[in-house]
Amino acid sequence: MSGLMLAFATATARAGCNGEITPLHVLAGSSRAHERVEVRGVVTSVFPGMRGFFLETPRVGWDADPSTPEAVFVYGGRHALPVERGWLIAFDARYHLFHGVPELSHVRTLTHCGHHDLPVAVDLQLPLVPGAWKAHLGMRVRMAQALTVGDLDDFVRYGEVRVSAGGRHYAPTALTVPGPGAASLARAASARMLWLDDGSYRAHPQSLSLGGQAFDARHPLRAGQRLQGVSGIAWHAFGRDLLEVTALEHTAGIHPRRTVDDLNLPPGLRLVSFNVENFFNRARSGPVFPTERGAHTASQFRCQTQKLVSALSVLRPAVAGLQEIENNGYGSGGALATLTGALDRHGGSADYRFVRLPHRTQLGTDLIAPALVYDARRVSPVGRVAVLAAPAGSRALEAGLRRPALAASFRGADGRVFTTVVVHLRSKRSTCGTALDGHDGAGHCAAARDRAARYVARWARGRPTGVKTGAVLLLGDFNAYPHEAAMADLRRAGWVTEPALTPARPGYTESGRWGAGRLDYILLAPGVASRVRAAAIWHSDADEAPGFGYAGRPACTGPAAPYRASDHDPVIVVLGAR
Repeated sequence: MSGLMLAFATATARAGCNGEITPLHVLAGSSRAHERVEVRGVVTSVFPGMRGFFLETPRVGWDADPSTPEAVFVYGGRHALPVERGWLIAFDARYHLFHGVPELSHVRTLTHCGHHDLPVAVDLQLPLVPGAWKAHLGMRVRMAQALTVGDLDDFVRYGEVRVSAGGRHYAPTALTVPGPGAASLARAASARMLWLDDGSYRAHPQSLSLGGQAFDARHPLRAGQRLQGVSGIAWHAFGRDLLEVTALEHTAGIHPRRTVDDLNLPPGLRLVSFNVENFFNRARSGPVFPTERGAHTASQFRCQTQKLVSALSVLRPAVAGLQEIENNGYGSGGALATLTGALDRHGGSADYRFVRLPHRTQLGTDLIAPALVYDARRVSPVGRVAVLAAPAGSRALEAGLRRPALAASFRGADGRVFTTVVVHLRSKRSTCGTALDGHDGAGHCAAARDRAARYVARWARGRPTGVKTGAVLLLGDFNAYPHEAAMADLRRAGWVTEPALTPARPGYTESGRWGAGRLDYILLAPGVASRVRAAAIWHSDADEAPGFGYAGRPACTGPAAPYRASDHDPVIVVLGAR
């Protein structure tokens, strides 16, 4: 081992085991960067993925100041330091700060002083007392509460998971109206959160594990699941407070995957709204990759197609309103024809077709467009296909309704007619300008979405397809949580949220850094509400790690294929026969 001198002592010759040392709690406030220090302590955890280990002072050596941690991380660099958990060791090393946190490196004269009981883990509880995490950096800690899995965006990439105490974290405006109350909820939720880490700085680890539990696309860790007995090392790196997990109890039976059959839907016509997460093939005559927004390779596109077809085929929609289909025409090489054709081939007795726009090559000018797909064996189109685009000169509507709404009417086998309008309003993520943005917790473009939602709703009730019916349904991704103005105004105008989807706890169709919340709806005009036999959200996507989607480490075939087919959960309404 070049540059590393190790001098292991025998039981009788302990050169560094009883001499003067620098107590570890002194390092927290030290300004002696890059000086060498002599230390002694117990190895509490070895993390090869971090290229080092944590050293903690035995309990009898702690000082009386509770604000100073009694531990430090020891970095071995390219050389794996030959230590084991439970060893009492002494050595001299170079002291420095890494991301503002004390660390030791360049170890010399490492001496094994025997075995020692691990210091008892300190119990911590969320929300933490101010300064509590910093006071325990590098030390063994145990979380006193059960923790609920929330943000999985970085799980497959970095082995990091954000959890919360006190139940699932919801987006504030999924719970209350925008404003001071929502801001207060956001602050309280932030105090209840913590990041768990897999004890590695490696990106895209070959296998995923957390606290000794292994996970993959077939046996996933899902948002909404609870973890108990979580313990590890309190740490801070890359701008985050992290618990480097050494143990946890995970019960997959808490909030498990469910199949569509598990939803126990009654017979009837199933209407589905589904944001399919950028289904792009970037061509009118055949696939070309990479695409602007979807799959980057032909392999990813095949997987994306397989996953979406797996999901849609088990949903068995009579009519599906789809969002985020590439807006590249209605020819056989376009994305819509490709997905519908694959679904039809997989659909058994179904005869899936898509609604075409006469005399148009595409719907609007945006990269993506809404679409309607239907099973010709269960419903038949009636009336005309109608399109609503934002009127020129209306800045609010041009911003909120970037993608035109699409309407078509259908007749079921019982002879009853209904009209479906598929909608995809402006996202919260990009600005629309000061007058149209929300500065009260509703996200960007809140005012623009509100104007667009009301505009579409008035149009939908005006018989856009030429068919006289009170059975009108708005299907789509409204990009607005239930308590935001767009949804509140639609309810005031008489539109009804699916009766079965108004539980005591909030619903959701999307989950991530902002929390869980509902962005996708099938809204009912009063004339159709009485025909609804059931409604459900299939949590097949939002609770799954993004890294198990088509661009990550997916299961493209088999029982796991329908899961994480998209980043939004599909919404289902069942219309009953006469």
